[in-house]
Amino acid sequence: MKPVTVLIVILMSAAVPGHAAQWNFDVYLDGKRIGEHTFQVEPDDGGGHIVRSDARFDVKVLMVPVFRYRHSAEERWSGACLTSIQSTTKVNGKSSALDGRRVDGSFELAVTQNDDAWTTRLPGCVATYAYWDMATLEQHDQLLNSQTGSYDLVQLNATDEGRVVLRAATFTIDLEYAADRWQSLSTLRDGRRLEYRLAATRQSGGST
Repeated sequence: MKPVTVLIVILMSAAVPGHAAQWNFDVYLDGKRIGEHTFQVEPDDGGGHIVRSDARFDVKVLMVPVFRYRHSAEERWSGACLTSIQSTTKVNGKSSALDGRRVDGSFELAVTQNDDAWTTRLPGCVATYAYWDMATLEQHDQLLNSQTGSYDLVQLNATDEGRVVLRAATFTIDLEYAADRWQSLSTLRDGRRLEYRLAATRQSGGST
């Protein structure tokens, strides 16, 4: 897997804060803007939340496109537990998809990657990478990648300066918060740094 693809794969996520909100991030690779990633969260009629995320990245070298990435996901949550997920991803024309839902005390996940497809059964209370919802992050020692379907063991460490470090077996993600609100993200892999910088934040229905 190419370094740029690996960097992006480990960041795909969505989670559930306590109110309707939208986050718009500019995305940078080695300091150069390559696209944007938007997260929208809104309450549903059943007391849970719906989370939608859309990412569009394009990397060019000497004006020639060398990497194209599109990702969309819709997740439904009840508290800190995912009840369903549907996602689609295209990386340089190659497609993958997730379709999962909580059924009879477990979470059943179907994964499609190009011509391969498989299903897996996870615990009943699953979370994706809840970057902006610290309460959800703190409740889970495994997180679901909403692009690949991998279910990763993670460790969370926070500092007094609003910095949080999320570690998995093969990567580390640095997160920054101000007044308990997610502000930025960065990760380094194979000498390349991917960063999310908050462009605009809009929220309604309360505050954190």
